[in-house]
Amino acid sequence: MPRYYPICLSLEGKPCLVVGGGAVARRKAQSLLDAGAVVTVVSPEFCGELLELDGVQRIERRFEDRDAVGAFLVYAATDDAAVNSAIATAARKAGALVNVVDSPAECDFIVPSTLTRGDLAISVSTGGAAPALSRRLRTELEERFPESYAEFVELLADIRRDVMDRVADASRREAIFKQLAGEDTWRLFEKQGADAVRGLASRLIAESGSHTR
Repeated sequence: MPRYYPICLSLEGKPCLVVGGGAVARRKAQSLLDAGAVVTVVSPEFCGELLELDGVQRIERRFEDRDAVGAFLVYAATDDAAVNSAIATAARKAGALVNVVDSPAECDFIVPSTLTRGDLAISVSTGGAAPALSRRLRTELEERFPESYAEFVELLADIRRDVMDRVADASRREAIFKQLAGEDTWRLFEKQGADAVRGLASRLIAESGSHTR
Protein backbone atom coordinates (compact mmCIF):
# COMPACT_ATOMS: atom_id res chain seq x y z
CA MET A 1 0.00 0.00 0.00
CA PRO A 2 1.19 3.57 -0.65
CA ARG A 3 2.26 5.75 2.24
CA TYR A 4 0.26 8.96 2.47
CA TYR A 5 1.12 12.42 3.75
CA PRO A 6 -1.79 13.82 5.82
CA ILE A 7 -2.76 17.32 4.70
CA CYS A 8 -5.64 19.78 4.92
CA LEU A 9 -6.07 21.20 1.44
CA SER A 10 -7.78 24.44 0.41
CA LEU A 11 -10.01 23.90 -2.64
CA GLU A 12 -11.73 27.27 -2.56
CA GLY A 13 -12.29 28.34 -6.16
CA LYS A 14 -10.20 25.51 -7.61
CA PRO A 15 -11.49 23.52 -10.61
CA CYS A 16 -12.16 19.88 -9.76
CA LEU A 17 -13.47 17.07 -11.96
CA VAL A 18 -15.60 14.06 -11.10
CA VAL A 19 -16.05 11.38 -13.76
CA GLY A 20 -19.04 9.16 -13.11
CA GLY A 21 -22.79 9.52 -12.80
CA GLY A 22 -23.76 7.35 -9.84
CA ALA A 23 -24.18 7.71 -6.09
CA VAL A 24 -20.43 7.62 -5.42
CA ALA A 25 -19.79 10.40 -7.92
CA ARG A 26 -22.58 12.40 -6.32
CA ARG A 27 -20.95 12.09 -2.88
CA LYS A 28 -17.58 13.16 -4.26
CA ALA A 29 -19.13 16.14 -6.04
CA GLN A 30 -20.96 17.21 -2.89
CA SER A 31 -17.83 17.02 -0.75
CA LEU A 32 -15.94 19.16 -3.27
CA LEU A 33 -18.76 21.72 -3.32
CA ASP A 34 -18.73 21.82 0.46
CA ALA A 35 -15.02 22.71 0.27
CA GLY A 36 -15.70 25.60 -2.13
CA ALA A 37 -14.39 23.95 -5.29
CA VAL A 38 -15.63 24.63 -8.81
CA VAL A 39 -17.00 21.22 -9.77
CA THR A 40 -17.54 19.60 -13.17
CA VAL A 41 -19.09 16.14 -13.51
CA VAL A 42 -18.74 14.13 -16.72
CA SER A 43 -20.83 11.05 -17.48
CA PRO A 44 -23.05 9.67 -20.26
CA GLU A 45 -25.88 9.63 -17.71
CA PHE A 46 -26.55 10.90 -14.21
CA CYS A 47 -28.43 9.46 -11.27
CA GLY A 48 -31.35 11.47 -9.90
CA GLU A 49 -29.33 12.77 -6.95
CA LEU A 50 -26.67 14.16 -9.28
CA LEU A 51 -29.29 15.79 -11.48
CA GLU A 52 -30.70 17.50 -8.39
CA LEU A 53 -27.31 18.69 -7.13
CA ASP A 54 -26.98 22.44 -7.48
CA GLY A 55 -23.74 24.23 -8.22
CA VAL A 56 -22.06 21.70 -10.53
CA GLN A 57 -21.48 21.77 -14.27
CA ARG A 58 -22.72 18.53 -15.83
CA ILE A 59 -21.30 17.31 -19.15
CA GLU A 60 -23.45 14.48 -20.50
CA ARG A 61 -21.08 12.30 -22.52
CA ARG A 62 -18.18 9.92 -22.05
CA PHE A 63 -14.94 11.23 -20.56
CA GLU A 64 -12.41 12.71 -22.97
CA ASP A 65 -8.79 13.39 -22.10
CA ARG A 66 -9.29 17.12 -22.59
CA ASP A 67 -11.79 17.16 -19.71
CA ALA A 68 -8.91 16.86 -17.23
CA VAL A 69 -6.99 19.85 -18.58
CA GLY A 70 -6.87 22.57 -15.93
CA ALA A 71 -8.34 20.41 -13.17
CA PHE A 72 -6.69 20.51 -9.76
CA LEU A 73 -8.22 17.27 -8.49
CA VAL A 74 -9.84 14.47 -10.49
CA TYR A 75 -12.04 11.68 -9.16
CA ALA A 76 -12.41 8.62 -11.37
CA ALA A 77 -15.71 7.26 -10.08
CA THR A 78 -17.21 5.15 -12.86
CA ASP A 79 -18.21 1.49 -12.40
CA ASP A 80 -15.60 0.33 -14.92
CA ALA A 81 -12.08 -0.28 -13.58
CA ALA A 82 -10.44 0.00 -17.01
CA VAL A 83 -12.16 3.31 -17.69
CA ASN A 84 -11.11 4.61 -14.28
CA SER A 85 -7.49 3.70 -14.99
CA ALA A 86 -7.62 5.50 -18.33
CA ILE A 87 -9.07 8.58 -16.63
CA ALA A 88 -6.26 8.50 -14.06
CA THR A 89 -3.61 8.34 -16.78
CA ALA A 90 -5.10 11.27 -18.68
CA ALA A 91 -5.51 13.32 -15.51
CA ARG A 92 -1.89 12.83 -14.46
CA LYS A 93 -0.71 13.85 -17.90
CA ALA A 94 -2.74 17.03 -17.42
CA GLY A 95 -1.01 17.67 -14.08
CA ALA A 96 -3.96 16.86 -11.81
CA LEU A 97 -4.00 14.87 -8.58
CA VAL A 98 -6.09 11.73 -9.00
CA ASN A 99 -8.33 9.59 -6.83
CA VAL A 100 -9.52 6.32 -8.34
CA VAL A 101 -12.48 5.06 -6.33
CA ASP A 102 -11.91 1.64 -4.71
CA SER A 103 -8.34 1.42 -6.05
CA PRO A 104 -5.89 2.92 -3.53
CA ALA A 105 -2.87 1.76 -5.52
CA GLU A 106 -3.90 4.09 -8.37
CA CYS A 107 -4.55 7.10 -6.15
CA ASP A 108 -2.38 10.16 -5.66
CA PHE A 109 -4.54 10.96 -2.66
CA ILE A 110 -7.26 9.37 -0.59
CA VAL A 111 -9.93 11.07 1.48
CA PRO A 112 -10.06 10.08 5.16
CA SER A 113 -13.25 9.50 7.07
CA THR A 114 -13.80 12.90 8.66
CA LEU A 115 -15.88 14.26 11.51
CA THR A 116 -16.51 18.01 11.30
CA ARG A 117 -17.69 20.27 14.05
CA GLY A 118 -17.48 23.78 12.64
CA ASP A 119 -13.79 24.56 12.19
CA LEU A 120 -12.84 21.36 14.00
CA ALA A 121 -12.07 18.47 11.65
CA ILE A 122 -11.01 15.06 12.94
CA SER A 123 -9.92 12.63 10.24
CA VAL A 124 -9.32 8.89 10.48
CA SER A 125 -7.54 6.88 7.80
CA THR A 126 -6.22 3.36 7.38
CA GLY A 127 -4.45 4.30 4.16
CA GLY A 128 -7.18 2.60 2.17
CA ALA A 129 -6.56 -0.76 3.85
CA ALA A 130 -9.79 -0.89 5.87
CA PRO A 131 -12.25 1.93 5.09
CA ALA A 132 -14.97 0.30 7.19
CA LEU A 133 -12.74 0.60 10.25
CA SER A 134 -12.17 4.28 9.55
CA ARG A 135 -15.93 4.81 9.36
CA ARG A 136 -16.51 2.93 12.63
CA LEU A 137 -13.91 4.98 14.47
CA ARG A 138 -15.40 8.19 13.09
CA THR A 139 -18.81 7.11 14.38
CA GLU A 140 -17.32 6.57 17.83
CA LEU A 141 -15.80 10.05 17.68
CA GLU A 142 -19.24 11.51 16.94
CA GLU A 143 -20.29 10.52 20.44
CA ARG A 144 -17.14 11.99 21.96
CA PHE A 145 -17.47 15.30 20.10
CA PRO A 146 -21.15 16.36 19.84
CA GLU A 147 -22.51 19.06 17.52
CA SER A 148 -22.08 21.69 20.23
CA TYR A 149 -18.32 21.38 19.83
CA ALA A 150 -18.62 23.65 16.80
CA GLU A 151 -19.76 26.51 19.04
CA PHE A 152 -17.04 25.69 21.56
CA VAL A 153 -14.33 25.90 18.88
CA GLU A 154 -15.74 29.20 17.62
CA LEU A 155 -15.74 30.55 21.17
CA LEU A 156 -12.11 29.56 21.71
CA ALA A 157 -11.14 31.28 18.45
CA ASP A 158 -12.82 34.48 19.63
CA ILE A 159 -11.16 34.29 23.04
CA ARG A 160 -7.79 33.59 21.44
CA ARG A 161 -7.92 36.91 19.60
CA ASP A 162 -8.62 38.68 22.89
CA VAL A 163 -5.73 36.94 24.61
CA MET A 164 -3.37 37.79 21.75
CA ASP A 165 -4.33 41.46 22.05
CA ARG A 166 -4.14 41.70 25.82
CA VAL A 167 -1.32 39.39 26.93
CA ALA A 168 2.17 40.37 25.82
CA ASP A 169 4.19 37.49 27.19
CA ALA A 170 4.19 34.49 24.83
CA SER A 171 4.68 31.88 27.56
CA ARG A 172 1.76 33.25 29.55
CA ARG A 173 -0.43 33.27 26.45
CA GLU A 174 0.46 29.64 25.83
CA ALA A 175 -0.45 28.70 29.41
CA ILE A 176 -3.85 30.36 29.00
CA PHE A 177 -4.50 28.62 25.69
CA LYS A 178 -3.57 25.27 27.20
CA GLN A 179 -5.99 25.68 30.08
CA LEU A 180 -8.82 26.91 27.86
CA ALA A 181 -8.38 23.92 25.56
CA GLY A 182 -8.58 21.48 28.45
CA GLU A 183 -11.36 19.02 29.20
CA ASP A 184 -12.42 21.01 32.28
CA THR A 185 -13.15 24.05 30.11
CA TRP A 186 -15.25 21.93 27.75
CA ARG A 187 -17.23 20.61 30.70
CA LEU A 188 -17.71 24.18 31.95
CA PHE A 189 -19.05 25.11 28.52
CA GLU A 190 -21.38 22.11 28.50
CA LYS A 191 -22.82 22.88 31.92
CA GLN A 192 -22.80 26.68 32.10
CA GLY A 193 -22.37 27.95 28.54
CA ALA A 194 -20.19 30.45 26.71
CA ASP A 195 -20.42 33.24 29.29
CA ALA A 196 -18.85 31.01 31.92
CA VAL A 197 -15.91 30.25 29.64
CA ARG A 198 -15.50 33.93 28.82
CA GLY A 199 -15.44 34.65 32.54
CA LEU A 200 -12.73 32.05 33.04
CA ALA A 201 -10.70 33.59 30.21
CA SER A 202 -11.02 37.07 31.73
CA ARG A 203 -9.75 35.78 35.08
CA LEU A 204 -6.80 34.04 33.44
CA ILE A 205 -5.90 37.19 31.53
CA ALA A 206 -6.10 39.28 34.71
CA GLU A 207 -4.00 36.76 36.63
CA SER A 208 -1.34 36.70 33.93
CA GLY A 209 -0.14 40.13 34.96
CA SER A 210 0.68 40.89 31.32
CA HIS A 211 -1.20 43.56 29.43
CA THR A 212 -1.67 45.02 25.99
CA ARG A 213 1.36 44.62 23.72
